Amino acid sequence: MNVSRAFYRLKMGAALGMLLLASSALAQTVDDNPKVKQEVLDKVASILSQSAFVPGIDFAKWDDVVQDQKPAIDAAKDDEEFRSAVNNALRKFGASHAVLMTPRMSQVRRTGANVGVGISTQIVPEGLVIVRVIKDGPAEKAGLVVGDTIIEFEGKPISTSPNMMGDEGTEMAIKVKHADGKIEDYKLIRQKYSTLRSPELVWIDKDTAQLKVYSFEAGYEKPKIVEFMREAMKAKNLVIDLRFNGGGAVANLQHLLGLLMPDSKAVGTFINRSTVADYIESTGGSGTDLAAIAEWSEKKLRPTHRDYTPIYAGHVAVLINKFSGSASEIVAAALHDVLGAPVIGTKSAGAVLASVIDPASNGFMLQYPIEDYITIKGVRLEGNGVTPDIDAQDVNLRTPNARDDGIDKAVAYFAQAKTKVAGIG
Repeated sequence: MNVSRAFYRLKMGAALGMLLLASSALAQTVDDNPKVKQEVLDKVASILSQSAFVPGIDFAKWDDVVQDQKPAIDAAKDDEEFRSAVNNALRKFGASHAVLMTPRMSQVRRTGANVGVGISTQIVPEGLVIVRVIKDGPAEKAGLVVGDTIIEFEGKPISTSPNMMGDEGTEMAIKVKHADGKIEDYKLIRQKYSTLRSPELVWIDKDTAQLKVYSFEAGYEKPKIVEFMREAMKAKNLVIDLRFNGGGAVANLQHLLGLLMPDSKAVGTFINRSTVADYIESTGGSGTDLAAIAEWSEKKLRPTHRDYTPIYAGHVAVLINKFSGSASEIVAAALHDVLGAPVIGTKSAGAVLASVIDPASNGFMLQYPIEDYITIKGVRLEGNGVTPDIDAQDVNLRTPNARDDGIDKAVAYFAQAKTKVAGIG
């Protein structure tokens, strides 16, 4: 398999790392094939021992770590069960960006497309409440909306979250209870749909704009971000909404920061194996004092500013929640530390390690960490996250016209702000 590592990514769950550009068939699976399982495990062991790095973690102990999960690994009947068992073992390292992906997951990641009916759901006592409907997907075309509840799947009541995956063109039967209490039956045909979610600019009032950035991956769309930021120049106040943003490319977070602050502003430091070795050799200091290493290192992360793009000069606030990870956590911390922008919402994921994604044989892919990150204030975000200055209630289910406590808190902050945020313009 040919792999091109184009630029760093920061992605929670499939964490921050270098963008993988690859193409392959789904290859073999572990279904009734112990040989494939062993080949994948051997490759995982090799990658971790030779390439993975997080200060204080010994990835060479993989063979010991995986032993507790051997019964589940041996019993796994398909790719999903195998992936789950291996990832349970990887979690024991305590690093947020060590993840095995199945061939199907890898394909979705590469193409930005999935097969299904285009909904995200959350388990509730009555069944599965729909929390997101993909634009132009089968569910939207059928008239399903956020807040509808699936109470039966394939003729059976829902007690646990069922596997709704299937091949393109296959039918899925569901019974749905609408918000008004009406119950209807639907037969939806699974089809390919894009998983990408484009950024949005919303005007809250005549003085306040809200830039919603759902990802720093392919859905980031730099031209659209620039267009939105030019329009937002008319606003006295700007809310950068990073809720549910799991991360993406470093180049994209640098781009956004470059629209909000000069490129002379350092926002943090990545620390890898060679950084630690150089620090110890040069200073004789401890290789575990990450704040000291970051302060010593001259390799700082900075915004990428283009002279033809003006820097926003109004008040800024940033919204986060527990699903804000990796690149979005770096952006939130940078806006807070450098601009003095208030962080509003709930504590972020605390999943900030640089990682890469490599083939783990048979179509499986392994994401593994190679660098840690320290903010310009000397804070390690991995395991700690970004703590909001202003708490705001977060709800996963946002029905149309529902109050948004985060936005309400941001508007209240802007109302009492007397001067421009320090450090911009």
